[in-house]
Amino acid sequence: MKGVVFLGNRQAEVKEFPVAEPGPDEVRVRVMATGICGSDLSVYRMAEGYPDQIRGHEPCGVIDAVGSLVRQRRPGERVSVHHHQGCGACPMCARGESVACAQDQCIGVAVPGSFAEYLCAKERNCVVLPDPVSFIDGAFMACVGGTAWGAYQRLGARAHESVAVFGLGPVGLSCVLVGKALGLRVIGIDVAEARLELATRCGADPVVNAAEESVPGRIHAAVGARDGRDGADYAIETSGTTAARECLIPSLRREGKAAIVGVGSTERVINPSDIHGRAVTLLGSVVFPLGWMWDLARFAGISGLSFEPAVTHRLPLDDAVEGLQLADGAQACGKVVFLPSGEG
Repeated sequence: MKGVVFLGNRQAEVKEFPVAEPGPDEVRVRVMATGICGSDLSVYRMAEGYPDQIRGHEPCGVIDAVGSLVRQRRPGERVSVHHHQGCGACPMCARGESVACAQDQCIGVAVPGSFAEYLCAKERNCVVLPDPVSFIDGAFMACVGGTAWGAYQRLGARAHESVAVFGLGPVGLSCVLVGKALGLRVIGIDVAEARLELATRCGADPVVNAAEESVPGRIHAAVGARDGRDGADYAIETSGTTAARECLIPSLRREGKAAIVGVGSTERVINPSDIHGRAVTLLGSVVFPLGWMWDLARFAGISGLSFEPAVTHRLPLDDAVEGLQLADGAQACGKVVFLPSGEG
């Protein structure tokens, strides 16, 4: 089978690998769609190469073989795969928080990844997709879409409230789409016109160019005119930038809540007195528990939520080098998705 490896310094290669047999508690998935995530790009940009390790951690496809101990999943089932496999036996795994497992086996890091035609994964990590949910939607659910869903779950967001989404890359665009499906008013903030246009197509109302406008003032005007409030009910920060984090508290209404999702700046930009003065809540939101992925799949099947409006490029695995270059351009495109089996 074909698989994509990173050679270091923004170099990648499509190589041939043997098709693996699933272990006793594993299934083998024929990968139908898998997306490029920002964390993939972080490794892609590193000087160190990993020429024997298949990357990618947003797998979605069809089960084509199962191990001897597999009891629930069956060949032919359409599944999305949670990329943090954990040990399955510790307190964190019992809560579904395999991302915090000390022995976590992350797909594309500790075990072969999804930039390939086939992938083996733990049965417990496979979430069955409802019929209306596409393979591309399932790939989003495996990471960036699930991360967006997790932020809203931690915030406790409700329909008819407002949310400001800082950063409109694939995670931010996913936040726009999930927010709209949940019935919120979504304000998208970025500095790139291409990303702002994408967010508008995904339903953001309105969008704010942070390079040209006062972000807190624009947010206050956008929600105050309709809701009579002095800021957004919620904010989700996906960019990881100092500038965005500086805007979080001033953009929120009194007793508003913000989820910090993006990884990046380590500057200390938040004053605890501001948190106290506006009685706001700040929380970190890292990936999502496995059970929430099942919830998201059911919600998408019922609500019609689709992440496909955030996709700007669908490419075969043979074009993985080009796809990584496109995604690395950041401001020029939205989500880049590989279709290893030729259909999504």
